[in-house]
Amino acid sequence: KRELGTLSAAFNHAIKKRHWRIGNPCIKAEAPKEPKGRVRYLTYVEAKTLLQVAGNPVDRKGKSLTSQYKSPVLRDFIELALNTGCRKTELLNLKWEHVDFSTRLLHLEQTKNGEWQTVPINEAARQVLVQRMRLRDELCPQSPWVFFHVRSASRTKVGDRVNNVRKAFSTACRREGIKDFHIHDLRHTFASWLAMNGTPLFEVSKLLRHASIQMTERYAHLAPDHLHNAVDNLGFSAHGKTKNGSALLEWLIYLGK
Repeated sequence: KRELGTLSAAFNHAIKKRHWRIGNPCIKAEAPKEPKGRVRYLTYVEAKTLLQVAGNPVDRKGKSLTSQYKSPVLRDFIELALNTGCRKTELLNLKWEHVDFSTRLLHLEQTKNGEWQTVPINEAARQVLVQRMRLRDELCPQSPWVFFHVRSASRTKVGDRVNNVRKAFSTACRREGIKDFHIHDLRHTFASWLAMNGTPLFEVSKLLRHASIQMTERYAHLAPDHLHNAVDNLGFSAHGKTKNGSALLEWLIYLGK
């Protein structure tokens, strides 16, 4: 669908700007339907174990992993992602000037749609940020980044921004036996937990900063109890017993008379 849109834009540019005497064949082309969004999430037990593994980067024999397969920031990254629903780039680009402890908000500068957005900070996320700030003050007080290198290397120095945690994340998942799980699925986990806890989809959509509620509907099936509560509150019975007693039946009998 994106390729078709790009090709159509190229034809329109050639027609309008270059004055080519051609038609745009993409106009009559049927756009393919987008597949249903992927929903892969962790259980609370899996998430807890993954955090433990991420904070203890050793192989199954107890030997320390090489630097390319471990990351000192991985545990904090995972915990913050699970509690905010932020995307990978949003977290790795996060600066301390965008963390507001007084209002308990993250102000995201580089988001998917390029707009400034805010994300609420819960207590678990706040504790992670406080720990990272203390570490920053100890190692590199001048670093603007929330996720920074704690050791120098050939191309990095202490305080530089961490560019990626993909290898370390994949290694942690593999060690824990978590299959078919990617970094972006931490965001799906955040949304899935909200839905299963009964959070209305409209609020989930706002927390995920989705452009439309349709993007959030992939999580609707995870909230069956919430839907049961909705119909239970209706409580109509033809036998006169409703959630509010027999008043409804008495009123219908009165109308019949």
